[in-house]
Amino acid sequence: MAEDIKIALEALNKIDASIATMQESVKKGEAAQADVQKKIDELGEKQVLFSRQLLDIQQKAQKADGSEVADKSIGAQFVNSESYKRFKGVTGVRSASAVVANKAAENPVTSAQAHLTPYRVPGIVPLETRELSIEALFPKLPTSAQSIEYLREKTFTNGAATVAEAAKKPSSAFEFELMQTPVQVIAHWTKITRQLADDAPALQAFINARMIYGVNLAAEDQLLSGNGTSPNLSGIMATGNYTAQAFKLAQLGGSGATMLDLLRISFATVNAAGYRTSAVVLNPMDWAVLQGLKASDGSYLLGSPANSFSASTIWGVRVVESAAMAQGKFLAGDFARAATVYDRMQTVVDIAAQNEDDFIKNLYTIRAERRLALAVEHSTAVIGGALSVPTA
Repeated sequence: MAEDIKIALEALNKIDASIATMQESVKKGEAAQADVQKKIDELGEKQVLFSRQLLDIQQKAQKADGSEVADKSIGAQFVNSESYKRFKGVTGVRSASAVVANKAAENPVTSAQAHLTPYRVPGIVPLETRELSIEALFPKLPTSAQSIEYLREKTFTNGAATVAEAAKKPSSAFEFELMQTPVQVIAHWTKITRQLADDAPALQAFINARMIYGVNLAAEDQLLSGNGTSPNLSGIMATGNYTAQAFKLAQLGGSGATMLDLLRISFATVNAAGYRTSAVVLNPMDWAVLQGLKASDGSYLLGSPANSFSASTIWGVRVVESAAMAQGKFLAGDFARAATVYDRMQTVVDIAAQNEDDFIKNLYTIRAERRLALAVEHSTAVIGGALSVPTA
């Protein structure tokens, strides 16, 4: 019995020494805290097992000869153990996990010492991305030319009429003008390190996506409001490319008129010119104002807020929300007949390491580029301007 007790005590002391050694390795930064803690927990289970075996041996010895085995009860063994001497002052029988907790309390290991690695979320959280909706309003054609030239009908005097037998037929008069619009370049670039390019494929994909988005975002703004001064496109809202609304209050129905009446008459103007209004472009804030218009009884003019506006229309015309449209402005019309987008080169992304001193600095230069033109064939097919009711 005495030999069994000795073996159990030696095993317990070895476990205590192993735990102390592992804690010291964590403090010195030689081992990861998570790995050490796992091993300590395993040793703690063995420590509890040996303690129970020791108690069982003592109880059997007492039953055998009625003695207390030289006062070697579990309590006496604990207070005389090496563990208790190292942590003197703490009373009560404790498990292995309690001993480890007190060791950590005396010499706490900080997260900096343990070199804990944070969880890295895959990819990159991007900034806001604006929905691009203007370019889709126009038909698109490819081209290999540097400029687009087209003959546009300027005036038409229709002389067609009924004619008596053997009488002279009437003539009609046409006037044409030669129009030309250049293909313009929209591009931008940025630099990344070679290490990022090699070690972070997600970053490469992110940059490529943002580079393409940046070009198409600039193209959207140009197609709508480019002023035509090179190298800008002549956008659909440039002077001469659309019909500017100049309605009087009486045309809209008098003093009770709202912006809905302004749009109603604008649509009718386009339709009367021989086209068919297909869409109206509004700034999201202006669209929200129109949605909030109420009748005298408090009901919303455009319908209950419970209704979905996913397929929004005004007077049967589709509403296209775009932050590219300036607040307080609108544009409506037959966009499919008003203008055509010509693509000389769709957006491409190139990467090189030979730009400037990139090779020396281990950098890559990424460039995104697109070439396109906008040919406005029918300025009378679209109408727009100030989204406000005239005062007179």
